[in-house]
Amino acid sequence: MRSISIRRCQFHFSFFALLAFCCVVTGIEGGAFLFMSVCLHESAHLAAMAIFHALPVKVVFSGFGCRMILSEKHRLSYRQNAVISLAGPLGNLALASVFFVLNPENQIAIQSNLALGILHLLPIEPLDGGLAVHAFLRGKIAAGKADKICLVLSITLLLPLSILGFLILLQTRYNFSLLALSIYLMLYLVLGRNFLPL
Repeated sequence: MRSISIRRCQFHFSFFALLAFCCVVTGIEGGAFLFMSVCLHESAHLAAMAIFHALPVKVVFSGFGCRMILSEKHRLSYRQNAVISLAGPLGNLALASVFFVLNPENQIAIQSNLALGILHLLPIEPLDGGLAVHAFLRGKIAAGKADKICLVLSITLLLPLSILGFLILLQTRYNFSLLALSIYLMLYLVLGRNFLPL
C-alpha cells in the first residue's frame, strides 16, 4: 500500500486492489467504469467535507472501499455528518443522470453509477444511507437508542438482501457480488466498526 501526503492529509492507497475488486464485481469491461464511479463517490464526500472546512487528516483506499479519518479538532454537527454521508451516493445518481441525458448508449457508466448510488443509500451501516440515518437519529434521541434502532433496521434489511443475493447466485451461477456484500455487512454488524476499512 502506497502513501502520499497532501496538505497535512495522508493518503494510503492500493488502487490495484480496488481496481481488481471492481473487475471481480462487474467484469473487466465494467471494472474501469465502476472504478471511476467509486472515485467520483469518494470525491463527492471530500467536496462536502471541504464545504464544512473539515477535510480529513487520513484517507485509506483499499479493495474494500475508502475510509476517511477527521482531525479531532473538527467538530461536525450530526446534520453535517448526514450531508457528508449522502454526498457520495447523490453524486453517483447525478452522474448517472448526466450520462443518461448526454450519452444514453453508455449503459455501463449509467448502471455502475446508478447501482453504486442506490446501494449506498440503503439505511444499512456502514453504507452511507445507514450512516446518515444514524447521524440524524443521534441529533434527535439518545445515543444508545439510536444505535439499537440502526442495528435493528440494518439486520431487517440485510436478511432479504442476503436471500436476494443467494437467489441471484443460484440463477446466474457466477454473480456472487450481492451475496458477498451482504455477508460483509453482516460481519461488520457483528464484529464492530473496525472490522474492515470501508
